[in-house]
Amino acid sequence: MTGRKRHRVKPLHLLLSVLLLILTVGGTIIFAKTYKPPLPETYIERGNTYLEELAGELGVDAQIQETIYWDWIDEKNTLLPLIGNQFIIGTVDANGIGKYGKVTSDNLEKINSKFFRPIINTSEDFFTMELFVEDKKNRRDSENNPLNETFRGFTRGKVLCVLRLTTQSDPFGYFFCGIVDEKQRKLQQQFTSLFSTKYNPKNFSSFRVETVEGDFASGSYSESVIGYVWFAKKENGEWNILWKGNDIALCSDMETLQIPKRIYQNCYKE
Repeated sequence: MTGRKRHRVKPLHLLLSVLLLILTVGGTIIFAKTYKPPLPETYIERGNTYLEELAGELGVDAQIQETIYWDWIDEKNTLLPLIGNQFIIGTVDANGIGKYGKVTSDNLEKINSKFFRPIINTSEDFFTMELFVEDKKNRRDSENNPLNETFRGFTRGKVLCVLRLTTQSDPFGYFFCGIVDEKQRKLQQQFTSLFSTKYNPKNFSSFRVETVEGDFASGSYSESVIGYVWFAKKENGEWNILWKGNDIALCSDMETLQIPKRIYQNCYKE
């Protein structure tokens, strides 16, 4: 019976192998400690990219604009304030608005309604390709809301995108991408005794807090097709509305109410 011939490992080869292993492991550790991955783009910047690409898919040359007047309906029917950017489309190309389609009628509602289905289809296909998921809470059709508007909402991680179409105005299409405005959300929590943050499909309302300094605050409120600016004061731990209106406040009213100028900034004299 013959045994297998055993090969002896030369000490030099063994030493080289050990050194190579040490260098490989050590180099990996050093690389892991010193390598810094590139900073990810912000979620709002990602939203901008999606908007630019969506505008291209729709065939419009529209300006991307900053905006804070969008809300998202969460699973508890709470309205979450959003911050991000939008572009707008209509039947004319002016002031950054993208012109969509060809106008063949003077009936505004007929014009807009004709565009809606291809716009919605293109948008849904685009967001599906970009791995977004449609959010049913933020899907509303014109017959189910008082403003006769159509909404579609899409999510991908923290990025939220919404489209709003209306038959009764020109421009008629609004496209938003952004994130929840956590700073605004925290501010709003101080004023829930004055304004509701719950979504009401029969009477949609929304508000924003602009400034809070000491015992004074200012902001805006919208309900269906109306809106106003408000000023409030905290008294005995509770916020109370001092003044509200859809015009610039009278200077005399501000003086009578003793509202600091840093809160209202602008006023007019009679």
